[in-house]
Amino acid sequence: MKKFHKLIGIVLSLTMITFISGCGGGSSDTTATTQTGTVALSLTDAPTDDENIKGVYVTFDALRYQYADSNDSWQDVDLNESRTINLLDLQDGNTTLLNYVELPAGEISHVRFVIDTDRCYVDLVVGGEQLLEVPSGDQTGFKAIGGFTIPAGGKVNVTADFDVRKSVTNTGNGRYKLRPTIKIIDNVTVGEINGTVTLALDANVSSVIIYAYEESTWDNSEVDTFTNSVLSADATDGTYILPWLTTGIYDLIVTSQDVNGTYLEILEQVYNVPVVANETTIVNIP
Repeated sequence: MKKFHKLIGIVLSLTMITFISGCGGGSSDTTATTQTGTVALSLTDAPTDDENIKGVYVTFDALRYQYADSNDSWQDVDLNESRTINLLDLQDGNTTLLNYVELPAGEISHVRFVIDTDRCYVDLVVGGEQLLEVPSGDQTGFKAIGGFTIPAGGKVNVTADFDVRKSVTNTGNGRYKLRPTIKIIDNVTVGEINGTVTLALDANVSSVIIYAYEESTWDNSEVDTFTNSVLSADATDGTYILPWLTTGIYDLIVTSQDVNGTYLEILEQVYNVPVVANETTIVNIP
């Protein structure tokens, strides 16, 4: 009987020690807590130089975020409801908030946009509404270029530049295909260039487009295509805007197009234009 009482005493003592250690200071608590931050992701669009396109409607279903330390795992975020957006409403620096979400803090290396490929279409000046064909029909989402960091306890604002000029292709016979070209921009690293345009134009000029190239990347062989550039909307009204440019030095190529959007000639070239984060650089041409 004494042995039994002694055993009870040992058990109670161990229980009290465990209880006291469990109620001790925070220094003994090794429980990991996942820190989070918020992501506000907006959409914008670079203009199209196809004058027959007056609307590009894309339906977004979800977003997928991939962390830099994970090659396979994606954080899926469903939108509360699918959103059909006319990307041509988002030119000249205009944006629309697509999603605001809280996620684990960390470096995001890629974002995928999940699109309802059956609900994407173009609205044409001649031809009306036509279904946008999506050759891949990619169910995992269309990957954007660029990443950003979600700060612990903070907020990051990013903008996805859904470049219609590069994303929508006229394949002939009134058919258009969608091959999304999307660039992710951290808003704290961008500025813009804008100003006036005063040029003597020939009667056959229908539009004036200004292309911005990162310093020393302009190649004369790219005339007609103007790849790897950011472009303005039509500047024949005497003003232009080149928004959402990452910081750096740019060269501006001013061009004219005819009524069909076909390149005519280079009107002016302006070199060594600086872009500073969160600032506007004014460049009046000429």
